[in-house]
Amino acid sequence: MPLATAGASDVKSADSKTPTEIAEENWATTGWPLLQAYCVDCHNTDYPEAEVDLSLLETLQGVQANSELAAHAIKMIEFSAMPPEDAELPSLEERRQLGDQLDALVYHAACDLRPRPGHTTARRLNRAEYNNAIRDLFSIDFQPADSFPSDEVGGGFDNNADVLSLSTMLMDKYLTAAEDVTSKIIADPAELPQLNETFAGDTLYILGESKTGSFGQRYITEDGMAWFELDIPVGGEYTIDIVASPQRESLGRVVSTMHAVDGTLLGIFEHEHRDGGSDDNESIRMKLDPGTHRFFFRMSGLAASEREQHKDDPDWQIGESVFEPIGKIDDEKLEETRLAKGTTLNHDRDIDTDKFPMRFNRFLVKGPSTSTREDLPPGQRQLLKKIPERRGEQYRNVKPAAKESLKPLLRQAFRCEIGDEDLAPYVNLVERMCDRGDSYYEAMQVAISAALVSPRFLFRVEVPESEASRQLAEAGEPAPLSSTQLASRLSFFLWSSLPDNELLDAAKRNELVKPDKRAEQVRRMLADPKSDSLGAQFARQWFALGNLDGRDLSDLAASDGEKKAAGTLTAEMLSSETEQLFLHLLRENRPIEELLTSETTYIGPELAAWYGVEYPSDQGDKEFAAIHVGDRGRKGVLGHAGVLMITSYPTRNSPVLRGKWILENIMGTPPPDPPPGVPTLEETETASANASLREQLELHRADPGCASCHRVMDQLGFGLEDFDHLGRMRAADDPARRDATGELPGGHSFEGAAELTMLLADTERQRLAETTVRRMLTFAIGRELRPSDRCFVDAILAKTEDQNYRVRDLLEQVILSPPFLNHQAELPSP
Repeated sequence: MPLATAGASDVKSADSKTPTEIAEENWATTGWPLLQAYCVDCHNTDYPEAEVDLSLLETLQGVQANSELAAHAIKMIEFSAMPPEDAELPSLEERRQLGDQLDALVYHAACDLRPRPGHTTARRLNRAEYNNAIRDLFSIDFQPADSFPSDEVGGGFDNNADVLSLSTMLMDKYLTAAEDVTSKIIADPAELPQLNETFAGDTLYILGESKTGSFGQRYITEDGMAWFELDIPVGGEYTIDIVASPQRESLGRVVSTMHAVDGTLLGIFEHEHRDGGSDDNESIRMKLDPGTHRFFFRMSGLAASEREQHKDDPDWQIGESVFEPIGKIDDEKLEETRLAKGTTLNHDRDIDTDKFPMRFNRFLVKGPSTSTREDLPPGQRQLLKKIPERRGEQYRNVKPAAKESLKPLLRQAFRCEIGDEDLAPYVNLVERMCDRGDSYYEAMQVAISAALVSPRFLFRVEVPESEASRQLAEAGEPAPLSSTQLASRLSFFLWSSLPDNELLDAAKRNELVKPDKRAEQVRRMLADPKSDSLGAQFARQWFALGNLDGRDLSDLAASDGEKKAAGTLTAEMLSSETEQLFLHLLRENRPIEELLTSETTYIGPELAAWYGVEYPSDQGDKEFAAIHVGDRGRKGVLGHAGVLMITSYPTRNSPVLRGKWILENIMGTPPPDPPPGVPTLEETETASANASLREQLELHRADPGCASCHRVMDQLGFGLEDFDHLGRMRAADDPARRDATGELPGGHSFEGAAELTMLLADTERQRLAETTVRRMLTFAIGRELRPSDRCFVDAILAKTEDQNYRVRDLLEQVILSPPFLNHQAELPSP
């Protein structure tokens, strides 16, 4: 039998009475007398020890009015924390009856009165949600919220609306982050490096004999070449102008070619003879990578009139043909052609144009073009869908360009359809800035910064969108969420981020209020890598793996070899193992009990070495592999090093911490806080200098104030003594492994972690499923659960029990639950 079982399904039934009447009768005849006999003497109106008056729970109405007190009492009864060891104790059967019947009364008090989903406070984005939202808006993952103050935690999660306050310091952080983000996503091309360089004829380097004209032009022979060297600051498309011409009219149109340093053909130009000393201007646009480039120019020896018939000639394929002599020119020969700094060329007269038939006047290089430059932020072209025309210092048609760019951005940022009235403040801001002389790019930075500090981006506020919803809200009744609001709830639950365009499109078609269409979107979203956030955010916080952050594992190891091995591990690696197991169970829709029993784990090579298992050699770039570890004594999360480390002290195991972790995170029954004045284990007098940890804890439990809580907690923790404080399996002959035995209430005994794990999976399966649902629902709706939520949790469990509480089924039922699909909106005051 489980440590505790929900009582609503265990009460007797009778055709003539309602379930509520049966629960009331059972409580009056059995439960209340038991509470009187064992508890009320110390907790009554006249003598409320610890300020607890259990006499208030005598009737259904009393339980209904004091539901929090009743829930606390159930926990203390089920956990065997009360009565204390030095008082008269109920039998195991009496304790079960008392807990079950009070639990049944709480259930009917909450669930027979048309349960409501409860209010959810307007909440701001937490740090993870802010980072993910920025990532998905701009396709840049630079984590601006990492510098924000840590989020408060409520109900175990940092997305709890009731604790997500907004301080002056945080608002200042939002303003700074918005400016920082926009400076990274938009850059004004006019302020970026630009090349506009001219290589005059007398600065060119010439291979072969040459002559210099009156204005510095360079004349070359038919087999000569001109070349220059160019430093490209940024990749993109550049324009190269060649001002040159043949020097005899009889040559007709002459072809010259441009080559790379290895001789590859880069361009083909046709030059026409010009009278009067002028030269022909030809140009080419080409993609250039950053760095130093050398370009060589020569006469091709092929007349322009003959070029058409040679267009298929392999020697004339740009990017493929190679003029091999260039590639054979060594650096020493090239250096000989460079002019010494300050050298002035003498101008030659009466140049023989038969010998020097080609003249190069100058080369001009400009670029890169705005549309191709590679130093623009990666998403700028997609973000700025339209750039207004600029004439001089004035932009034209700014408003339509800004509107076209801002509308899709605001739609996703604000999670709803955007109309002209929504756009107007931002578009007008851009227009005013451009009118006063600011660049369009700067104006768009400011407009987007304004959107990023808008409450519509920073906060999730759900107010009635239809008249019917408003009327329900005014009457204090729950109202169904709209498709748009469901899109936001789904995305922040499954992705910890904004809805994507496909989800917003489905919301626009009003599909998300339809169960089948909503289910399609949920399946799609779970298949998206962004649902990894359910591991990184939900599972990580559920299992308290954030406590690994900041630990230097090498300091915990004893020997130098251990320190070296532990130093390769990181909190991220340890946390990832548990996160990946949860994601596997979710995506494969496996029974929740495999969280405890799975013999496969998901780890990288460092953790595999720590566990002493072989890591597959065929993993390539994958961060982790699925590895069977069942034969090494590890099963599920209780065999994960991260869990074992956070439930240990820096230098030793702690069965108390490990048992407490199991009670809280697996069985959903956190133990009460220790009474004041109870000594720590280190302060307890030891049995002897060589007393084992079990012997010390037994002496610690001799104090009646300690025994009631530690009765179950320590037994669970000792089951994990197979592992040391660093999560490694102890050697078979380690004396500590003799302590890895225990017995749970009901007479279930176990030896070692494997037996404990299987026992918990067998006897506490429903408890684990209930814990999972309660954690999922808390995370999904962003508030702590109330006693009235109990009926929703029980309904989910009832619908998934016959399929063994499969993880995706649980999640989908959470999404189908009234607290997720509805809200009790708090209307703003008129």
